[in-house]
Amino acid sequence: MSLNLDIRMSNPAGIDVVTAFLEFDGQILILRRSKRVKTMKEKWGAVSGYIENRDPLSQAIIEVYEETGLDSSTIKLMRSGDLLAVIDPENPDISYNVHPFLFQSKSGKVILSREHDQFKWITMKELWKYNTVPKLKEAYENVTDLLHSR
Repeated sequence: MSLNLDIRMSNPAGIDVVTAFLEFDGQILILRRSKRVKTMKEKWGAVSGYIENRDPLSQAIIEVYEETGLDSSTIKLMRSGDLLAVIDPENPDISYNVHPFLFQSKSGKVILSREHDQFKWITMKELWKYNTVPKLKEAYENVTDLLHSR
C-alpha cells in the first residue's frame, strides 16, 4: 500500500515584516500602496516594511519615517502586538510574519514616500469601506483592546 501525500512546504518560516499603526486625534492612518510597489498594489494598509536588521521595533520606526516623514521625536510607542501569520492572497506560496506596533503621533501631517499615493486618517469603524491588505483589522486589534477599538 502506497500513500501519496501532497504536502505543500512553502517558506514555512515566513518573511518578517512590520506593520505600524499611527494614531492621531482619535483616528488611525491608512496609506494606499502605489502601482510602483511589488506587492498589494492599490490596497490600503498601515505603515509597513520588510525587517532588514532583525530588530522589529527599530525597523518600524525607520518605516514610519520613510513612509510618512514622522520621525522618532514625533511618535511614541504605545504597544507592540503578537506575531501574526498572513498568507499572501496574490501568491499563496508566500507567507508573512507580521510584527504589529501602535504609535501615538504628535502630528497629523504626512509626507508620503513613492510607495504610497494616498493617505487618510480614519476611525476603525470606517475601515470596511477600503480594499485593504490581508488581516489589517486583525493586526490593529492585536495592538489594541476592545475598549480602545473605535
